[in-house]
Amino acid sequence: MATSIQQDDDFYTAYPLKKRLKYVFGMILVAVLIAGFWHRGLVDGFGRNVVAGGTIGNTGDLAGQYDTHGGGFGLIFAAIAGLAATFTACNCVVFAMMPGLACSTDRNASHSSAWAALGMFTVPVLIVTAVYGLYVGFLGPVGIEYINQVQVRHAQSFAVFSALGFAMLLWGCLELGFMDSFKSRMTRTTRDFFGQLNVKATILGTMVGLFTVGRPYPLFRDFLVYAASTKNPAYGALVMMIQGLGQIALMALLFVLLVKLGGRRLSAIAVSKPYQFRFVSGMALLAGGTYFLYYWGLGRLFDLGRWGYKLGWYS
Repeated sequence: MATSIQQDDDFYTAYPLKKRLKYVFGMILVAVLIAGFWHRGLVDGFGRNVVAGGTIGNTGDLAGQYDTHGGGFGLIFAAIAGLAATFTACNCVVFAMMPGLACSTDRNASHSSAWAALGMFTVPVLIVTAVYGLYVGFLGPVGIEYINQVQVRHAQSFAVFSALGFAMLLWGCLELGFMDSFKSRMTRTTRDFFGQLNVKATILGTMVGLFTVGRPYPLFRDFLVYAASTKNPAYGALVMMIQGLGQIALMALLFVLLVKLGGRRLSAIAVSKPYQFRFVSGMALLAGGTYFLYYWGLGRLFDLGRWGYKLGWYS
């Protein structure tokens, strides 16, 4: 308990309220600008035309060709669909999760704690995508045709990503000390439980798994048609899990490099100045939450986004 209080005191000393508010205002402004000027056509086109087009071909043509290409090709299709979604508006926020996984604040921290966190992050991604894959398999070709309608996908993405954005904002505010009165009402056991690195990693992984549920990306809709055409829930779960791994592959690679190249230094900082990781993690969550809430929620609801298109900068 004394250690927890000392860490809080160190955090508030290093980042007094006025300083935190300045950083928060700046981060929110940057996130809104990115969301407002996001070039969907460029980013989505890169995934569909370069990543997928340069490897497996036109996914629109491939979508209904399970009988021709078979189940083995579906595994490749799934991996490419995940990789192609890496920098789309519904997946780029995955990189905001990295600071929360970067290092344990435990004094016995080592590489093993980082690998455990990565594992705890990955497992819920697989579970959520597997459940969604079962659903897709049960839907079959007729059901997926309805789910893939633009209006339905957009409504689904609005609900999922707005909810995730709001949750990330709340989490960021908790990390940054803006909701201490709420935190103080929790029992010590509850605070200690949610303060564990592996618990945070599990929650982050669950959020990222839900990206798949909300994704309206055209290439992803093509992949859903291919998976659903089998009418096999088990196959749907398998390929959706592979897709889930594909969407976090680059983040996982960057995480591994970060741990390999700077793990000891990060561990040392985390032990001596844990408040720095808390601050960076909180700011990253705040940025990701703001982006999601503005791009998928407020921007669509009140037509406040798509600035580049409205200004005639994007075709």
